[in-house]
Amino acid sequence: MEKSNEKVQWLVNAIRFRKPYTANDFQVTASELKVKKESYHLSKIKSIELKRLGFKDNVVKVTTYAILLSAATWAFVPEFGFFALLIALILALVSMRKYELKVEFKGTDETGDYWVSIARCWTEDEFHILENIYTELKSRI
Repeated sequence: MEKSNEKVQWLVNAIRFRKPYTANDFQVTASELKVKKESYHLSKIKSIELKRLGFKDNVVKVTTYAILLSAATWAFVPEFGFFALLIALILALVSMRKYELKVEFKGTDETGDYWVSIARCWTEDEFHILENIYTELKSRI
């Protein structure tokens, strides 16, 4: 039973173009946070947020992707605009996530502080990993 569940989960991850996060994907040192191959200096991080993405968050993202990608296509190749809209909608729907770990970086110029999503996930297991990273980072910032 568990073997078939793993196969189903693998298939879902393949369809959604994602590789699930594991605890080994995150490393917090005295001076930086590493997420897979990306690294972020803790001294530049102002705040951290772990967020459950709701329906509205995902709809806004899907709509934004669809409009941007199809508008670019309509501008240069109008006859493929509708197809680009459909493809963009499908890609955006496939990339929807349930949870997000975001950090706010201190601004280094006149643009000010800004938020960056460093990890987005779908499953409860991944969410618990993000919770652990969140609590560890919250105590260090």
